[in-house]
Amino acid sequence: MPAYTPKFTTTAFKGGKNILASEHLQFIEGGATLDGTKFAAGLIEVGTLIARNTTSGKYEKFTTVTGFDSLGILNIDAISDGVHDLVVGEVIVRGSVYEAKLPTNAALAAFKTAAPLIRYVKHI
Repeated sequence: MPAYTPKFTTTAFKGGKNILASEHLQFIEGGATLDGTKFAAGLIEVGTLIARNTTSGKYEKFTTVTGFDSLGILNIDAISDGVHDLVVGEVIVRGSVYEAKLPTNAALAAFKTAAPLIRYVKHI
């Protein structure tokens, strides 16, 4: 599913990685608006942990539980220009993902505690 923004862009097809450990999952209802100013210009990688800022109502990269709710994991790559907001639909709120395939995030332990409906599988 593409990310929507007021800018028209096209990108060439590229293969991706699969973070899903199960076919049974639930996406967020109604999509999530990513705050364009909170993401650096460039690729927002599949598996990025995000949370909704309770003040702005927009999603940002997860760093802390304080001031945030509605946690999820992106199931698509998105391209940010660092300015415009993006609307994405494939945000996992319940399901199983491979922990080793998620991008590095120092706050993963706090995210796991705050998002108990997501199961993290260790791939052996």
